[in-house]
Amino acid sequence: MIMKRKWGQHFLVRERYVQRMIELAGVQAGDKVLEIGPGRGVLTRAMLEIGAFVRAVEIDPTLQGFLQQEFAGSSQFQLLCGDALELLIDELLPSSQPARIVANLPYNVATAIFFHLLPWREYWNSWSLMVQYEVAQRICATAGGGKSFGTLSLAGSLGFDCKFAFDVPPEAFAPPPKVNSAVVHLLPRKSGWSKEEEKNFLEFVRRLFQQRRKTLISNLKQQFPGWFQRERRSLEERYLKLRPENLELEDWCKLYEQFCWYGWSLR
Repeated sequence: MIMKRKWGQHFLVRERYVQRMIELAGVQAGDKVLEIGPGRGVLTRAMLEIGAFVRAVEIDPTLQGFLQQEFAGSSQFQLLCGDALELLIDELLPSSQPARIVANLPYNVATAIFFHLLPWREYWNSWSLMVQYEVAQRICATAGGGKSFGTLSLAGSLGFDCKFAFDVPPEAFAPPPKVNSAVVHLLPRKSGWSKEEEKNFLEFVRRLFQQRRKTLISNLKQQFPGWFQRERRSLEERYLKLRPENLELEDWCKLYEQFCWYGWSLR
């Protein structure tokens, strides 16, 4: 089977990692599972054998044909043909509970898919994702985590209880990737903000991480000069000499709420 480099395809072939992932996710008979990037269906097949209902999203036409033929006799399998980033969100959401996301995400779109589904996270009981090792580190990183800590880390902390579960070596895939992989287990939680507020908060954070070597004060002055001049004294009292990676989620939330207090916006 020809693999398309542009879709970042590395197919999981080691059965023990399939089983570890399913056990971690807690997949049971009757569960509704969203799988993005099923590839050759190794993980899909294992979940169907348990009795789960699997809705799989595949972008590669060659693999679409393979999967349709492979699971033609299963009433518990549904294939969505297309790009998970372009399909209507209603097509991805589960029809009922319990529901989970269990997926070996293509490397080149893993972060984009994470942010795409983040506003809708509570429709699933858990997310169990196999991603590039560095992406797993970034999702689960906390303040003081060095270069791993950034916007993705804050999105993880904002929306989930995050667990870095286990490493997956290159030889577990065909073809083997040039980097290690890892599985994260994420339990969705509410932030207390609306979807729009979360989106704006993460855009605020992203801007202030653009030049992470600079101090937070320098970034604030560059990104939001009007607000900085008005609030300079209080900002310098709290954040002088700190860098973006030094602030915990709670600190970021307070900073953003201070930014919004007098009606400042990201525009």
